[in-house]
Amino acid sequence: MNDDGSASTPDDEGREDWRRDVPDPERIGQDRSRISDEEWDDLVRQIAEPSATMGDIPAEDVRDALEDAEHWEPEPAEPIGWRTASPTLVLSWAAALGAVLLLLIGIIFFRPLPGWYLLIGLAVGIGGAVGLFFHLPSHRSPDDGDGSSV
Repeated sequence: MNDDGSASTPDDEGREDWRRDVPDPERIGQDRSRISDEEWDDLVRQIAEPSATMGDIPAEDVRDALEDAEHWEPEPAEPIGWRTASPTLVLSWAAALGAVLLLLIGIIFFRPLPGWYLLIGLAVGIGGAVGLFFHLPSHRSPDDGDGSSV
């Protein structure tokens, strides 16, 4: 508010040059650990520029260029996860996890839990655990090292 009661604006009070009101610890001055606004804008502009020279080429064009230049052939993708595991290992995991799920469902929905249901759940769980036990490695590879590395 001005002295006459009217609302003040930044232009009325001479606030357009607010840089003079910066406290001394915040001034850049000779301190080289701080950078000026122009240097900061230049750094941000450099980060925003793409660094890859051919980053906008579609994957199909890259494959065509590699095939033409180096007679490159893409290798078939290796199957990953449970598809490469032995069927007995997958069955053991399914039995172990399925038994836990079976018993949880039984505890939630069947009060009191029938004896035959509990027996089947325990038998499936123990069978899965035994199957997993037999899939543990029986020897160490020379590439494994001594086991002390993290």
